[in-house]
Amino acid sequence: MRSVGIDDLEPGMILGADLLHSGRMLLPAGSVITSGNIVFFQRQGIGDVKVLSSPQAEPDEESAEMAFRYVRDYFMFVNHDHPAIMTMFDISVRRTAVQIMEGWKLPTYEEQTVSELDDMRDLFFRDEGKVEDVVDAEIKIASFPDIFFKVKKVVDDPTASAQEIAAVVGLDVGISAQLLKLVNSPLYGFPSKIDSLSRAVALVGSKELCTLALGLSTISYFKDIPPELIDMRKFWLHSLTCGVFAKIIAEKVDGVVPEVMFTAGLLHDVGRLIIFKKMPCSSIQAMLYARENFIPLVEAEDMTLGFNHEDVAKDMLKKWNFPSELTDIISNHHSPQDAEAKIKATILQVADNLTNAIEISNGGMYVLPGIEDGAWELLDIDADCLSSIVEEYDRQIEDLFQVFFT
Repeated sequence: MRSVGIDDLEPGMILGADLLHSGRMLLPAGSVITSGNIVFFQRQGIGDVKVLSSPQAEPDEESAEMAFRYVRDYFMFVNHDHPAIMTMFDISVRRTAVQIMEGWKLPTYEEQTVSELDDMRDLFFRDEGKVEDVVDAEIKIASFPDIFFKVKKVVDDPTASAQEIAAVVGLDVGISAQLLKLVNSPLYGFPSKIDSLSRAVALVGSKELCTLALGLSTISYFKDIPPELIDMRKFWLHSLTCGVFAKIIAEKVDGVVPEVMFTAGLLHDVGRLIIFKKMPCSSIQAMLYARENFIPLVEAEDMTLGFNHEDVAKDMLKKWNFPSELTDIISNHHSPQDAEAKIKATILQVADNLTNAIEISNGGMYVLPGIEDGAWELLDIDADCLSSIVEEYDRQIEDLFQVFFT
């Protein structure tokens, strides 16, 4: 999505965000702009408009060369001969080239660094504590929202009806409203509006809806991360992007429940949030080390802390009594061959790498962590399908982000 001045607006462009003026909706996102629209916008004094970048836009040679040189650094750590990685590289170069052609400036060194936090202290110094200390310190001061466990209890009851499940979900007004928004979003694409939780349960499935409720509950838990430490909007956009990719990929693999993978993607970096809260200074050191040395963040965490966000997530999710399968997938997404659910952990690893790849063109600052040897082959899908997966993501993400975070 890019901003276009009113004088440069052309018929046929697609509006990228709802156009509001003086509190009034002039045109909804997704509308094809006409000559009449442009004249009307001029009369209303509209200065610029958000439009979608054309998927057909072909970058010029100079932009493509700049993008190639910029993107390749983010693929230093991975196997360049891997078919999926090669496709991700091509996708990233093209998206970055289009952004450059449309005026995007490559990030400066200052923009790639993190400010120091003089007034914050870590829970302990390296080698003076362990993963369990980080997790226990968090659990002592806050408990996980219990709406999920209430929902899980009724879902596990084989005699419970859709109406009974809906009634329990409805105990949390915020979660139930978000669930309805979610099932009415492009993620599902139902032809008609779903206006009740019982209908959502019937269409999506009780266990699937329970899994989605878990993801939403977790998001609501993390509201006190210091804004000077991390941009939470970017963090959740990364997580949501990974969730969307994981769901789309899961739909192409037999025997995998897409909702489980969507939630796994949404929560795959939850361990990072615990580290941010309890080890803020070390978090900054790890982020800087990863950026300056072009190594995966998970590797930088190991070097800085002596453990990483997978380790923290594994202990935290177990103590929160998360479903064992979800815990297994999330805590092994950088090492899927160690997971019991190897195929599902691989889907999450691929989704995470693809997320990092497309974020490069929007200022993403971390290299791809890579795909473990032998993992990709478990999925039995063609690397070429990654391009269509990204196209499907592009059609969904703006609306989905509004569902989750507005």
